[in-house]
Order: sequence, then structure tokens, then C-alpha cells
Amino acid sequence: MTAVNTVPKSQRALLSYSVEGLPHREEVLLKSLIRLLDHRTHQNWSWKAEQADLRVVGDQVALAAASPQPAVPTLTVAHADPQRGPFLALPLHTDALEVVLNRLGAMVVHARGLGLATTEVPIGEHEEFRMLRWPPAAVLEAPIRLRLATLMSNRPASVLSLQQRSPATRQECADFLADLHRAGLLERAAPPGALVAASAPDSVFPDSRFPAPARDTVQPGLLARIRNRLGLLPSGPQ
Repeated sequence: MTAVNTVPKSQRALLSYSVEGLPHREEVLLKSLIRLLDHRTHQNWSWKAEQADLRVVGDQVALAAASPQPAVPTLTVAHADPQRGPFLALPLHTDALEVVLNRLGAMVVHARGLGLATTEVPIGEHEEFRMLRWPPAAVLEAPIRLRLATLMSNRPASVLSLQQRSPATRQECADFLADLHRAGLLERAAPPGALVAASAPDSVFPDSRFPAPARDTVQPGLLARIRNRLGLLPSGPQ
């Protein structure tokens, strides 16, 4: 068994993985084991639906992949070795999973350092992003990040707006947004006014959803009788 990783979480890279084509039971077990191995792996791994740093696939997906994504390693989890790319045998064992995660994680980190990783999305200083949910502890290890996450929990923010509203440096704000994106916790905010017509209350555009009341629903003689009682009805022809 590998020794416990003593490197603080804040100093370990935050990486993501996606799962495709695995039986439900194996997928649930895989995610549980990765969470249990968090104190032993050299990187912090979190699940992401797509565009992750690592693709974990079943044997059928691996065989059907005609053009694997460049710079994104693919780990095949199956009973038989497909003889292509990294492979992890079923049934899953924690020690073997730890070894392959550390090896592939080192590859991803190295590719990032060379600028070869394709999952990175450039984050402009003025571009606003929305945090989808509260980040895991691995992302909030530094105290300043708790402040940044709190600021983003109420409204979208950009690198510059976070810097202006907190003691963090511009680089700390950019790194925080980048880690949120890698963990699948970030999305670009819609431009102001983009959803006004769709989200406006009915009182703003009353005729757009409800037809105007028909004017001929009043009985023809009702208004005449009211006017007659009030003495407003003009006298008839002489």
C-alpha cells in the first residue's frame, strides 16, 4: 500500500475525470474509490460530465473511438486489455487505481506546463462567470479562496471584479476561476439583457400571454339602464 500523501491539498493540482460506457455499478464504485484515495493521490481528482482532463471509458467506447481527443489521456476500464492506451483491469483494486491516477495525473500536469492541454479555457479579465455550486474543500484550501467563493455565491464575477471586491491579487483571482472551471463548477454568465423578454413578468407585456377581455361581453341594455337612472340619457326626438 502506498504511503499517505503529505503534500497539502492547496499545493496539489486539481484535475477532473469523466466516465463513459461503464456499467452503472462499476461507475459508482470507481467514483467512490477515487474519493477514498484523495489522501493518497498526487493530484485532487473530481468528476466532470464532459471535457475533463482524463477520460475513463469502457471497452466498447474505447474500441469505437475513431479519433481520441488530442492531449486528453483515455483510461480504459475493462476485463480484457484492449491493447491501446492506458488500461485498468476489472474488478477494480485501490492500489492499481492509485498508481494509474498518479501516472496519468503527472502526464496532464506536464502537458499543462507545456501549454498542450486542450481542456483549458482562456479566462478574460473582464469576462463574467457564474459559480454553479459551492466548491469542494480542495478548491477552498487557501483562506482567500473562501472569500472569493462567497463573493461569487451571490452574483457573477470577473477576474477584475473579484480583485476589486477582495484582498486577492489578480493572479489569485484568475487561478481560482481556472480551478473552478477544471472542476466543472463554472459557466459563462449571459450578457446583460439577453433574457429580458423571456424572464420579464407578465405585467410588463400583458397582451403577450393573455388576450384582452372582449368588450362585447357587457349586455347591450345594461349601460342604457344605468344612464337612465342617473338622468344621463338624452331625451328622445321631439
